[in-house]
Amino acid sequence: MRPTFTLSALLLLIHLCTFGQLATYGPVAENLQTSMYNTFGVPTSNYWWCAHGIDALNDGYLRTRSTTYKTRMKNLLLGTKSFNGNTYINTFYDDMEWMALAALRAYQSTEDADYYSVASLLWTDINTGYSNGAIDWNKNCSGCKNTCANTPAVILGARMYRYTGNAADLQRAKDIYTFVKANLVDATTGAVWDNINLNTGVTQKAWIFSYNVGTYIGAAWELYKATNDVTYLNDAIRTAEYAYNSRRPNGMFFADETGGGDGGLFKGIFIRYLALLAREGVLTDAVRAKYNAAIQYNAEVLRTQGINTSNNLVSPNWSVAPGSSTDYATQISGVFLEEAAANLDQAFFYKDVTYGGYAWPLPVGAYNTAAMVAKGIKDNDITSYAIPAGYQVTLYKNDNFTGDNLTITGLSTWIGNTWNDSASSLIVHPVGVATFYKDCNYTGAFVSLPAGTYTLSQLQARGIQNDDVSSLKVSSGYQVTMYLNDNFGGRTVVKTGDDACLVDDNFNDSTSSIKITAAAAMIAAANTAKVAVNDPSFVIYPNPVRDVLTLRAGFDFSKEIVRVVDVSGKVVLTTYTSTGKIDVSRLPSGVYTLVLLHGNQQYVRKFVK
Repeated sequence: MRPTFTLSALLLLIHLCTFGQLATYGPVAENLQTSMYNTFGVPTSNYWWCAHGIDALNDGYLRTRSTTYKTRMKNLLLGTKSFNGNTYINTFYDDMEWMALAALRAYQSTEDADYYSVASLLWTDINTGYSNGAIDWNKNCSGCKNTCANTPAVILGARMYRYTGNAADLQRAKDIYTFVKANLVDATTGAVWDNINLNTGVTQKAWIFSYNVGTYIGAAWELYKATNDVTYLNDAIRTAEYAYNSRRPNGMFFADETGGGDGGLFKGIFIRYLALLAREGVLTDAVRAKYNAAIQYNAEVLRTQGINTSNNLVSPNWSVAPGSSTDYATQISGVFLEEAAANLDQAFFYKDVTYGGYAWPLPVGAYNTAAMVAKGIKDNDITSYAIPAGYQVTLYKNDNFTGDNLTITGLSTWIGNTWNDSASSLIVHPVGVATFYKDCNYTGAFVSLPAGTYTLSQLQARGIQNDDVSSLKVSSGYQVTMYLNDNFGGRTVVKTGDDACLVDDNFNDSTSSIKITAAAAMIAAANTAKVAVNDPSFVIYPNPVRDVLTLRAGFDFSKEIVRVVDVSGKVVLTTYTSTGKIDVSRLPSGVYTLVLLHGNQQYVRKFVK
């Protein structure tokens, strides 16, 4: 089967019912990227801005796999060296750390050894600035220990360790982190201070900048991945909670940071590392959901309020559009935010354990070996994964969705011995059936839920607050009943389709519990489909079944997708069968519905396992 047909079949079989972040924010990110390049091209100054410019272009490359981004990345790398005196070595250690981090990421995504050479060169020079437990801010200020020169060094050291295997790299990262935590972090709140001058003993606690908060989160998370020491994880979460609870007035992170220039980059750097924690972190579902919702809200405000639509330039105040110009740093920051939002509903696949090596995002779709390679994922090269809530992935041992298969959800630092480096094709598909939005017109914080029943406490655990739903999207074949009171009491409103605003129903901000029910026979609902449940040529046996279910029909279904749905409406198995046999041995005991779409007819059979 051709990949294009597989994709179209998927989209017919499962109505996309979750956030659609790539569709919403991908075009915005692309517009900002285009404007950034057209406006600034390859700059001839501001080394550390250019380092982040490489990161921004890499984000675009990961999203699109366009060689245009690869070319622009390399030109910017070489251009920076040129205006820096034909060298990557710089007076400021933090500037070199930003460049080394960008180069290492670019190496992961392009496998161009030039980038790794730059990262390695810079890491060696950065270590010359180490004294008294930390890195100096610059080569002319011994004893000036700034957070911006140390938390990025921790991230870089931990990541270099995963390439070099050199224990000294990891130890250096841990030692620097110990210094930062002891001297530059509020142990109670998790706030991160700007600097300490060892010559005077003065700590600058009044300056709490978003990029320092973000890179401390990133440093703690990278060390957790490298050591599995839960202390680092707890540190990352504490500081993320500080930002979420204390630096988010009206929902906007660090809204007081509205200046351009160097400060224009700060919030975008923060977003990068918060998004990384939200994607990979060992978090509860509710915490992960609230971080993602906060990132999405900031991206939505920037998309609708902070961009000059005539030139696609970004304001340092993400809530207010700029005039006819902005600076490079501020534009990069906006790109970081929109690219992060575009990734919120992507499934990420990693080459190595614990989210190491390359990290490639995939949207909903079907990918045979050729399609995976086109997206950067080599055949038999997936070792860990991070799949967002509301989605699941079916892996196949062989090309074209054949051989043994495994359906996965959530996060895993190691896929297991049986499936390590063993996936040759895969399908990414949503499992949520209804999405609830804080504001009308499908805006504001949002959460996607599968079929089921949700009391107030269960809704709150998933990120939906009491009396805080204003619009919703409902997948075809499902019904949502919203209740005024907890525990399914009081007045109700029933929806079987999307509703952009509940004001007309007199039910705006009035939901305290929810029931979502599924009509399993409509899992592939399309208005033109005919359900052929009584066609005697289509049979399944044995029923009940223990291990292998056999399908028989008066037509060729070897190239059709077969899905198995549980009683809640969740798709628990997605496969093809050229032999007419489906392995259901991994399914728990229960009642299931098998759904097969052939032409414009839908064949549905229930069976017992």
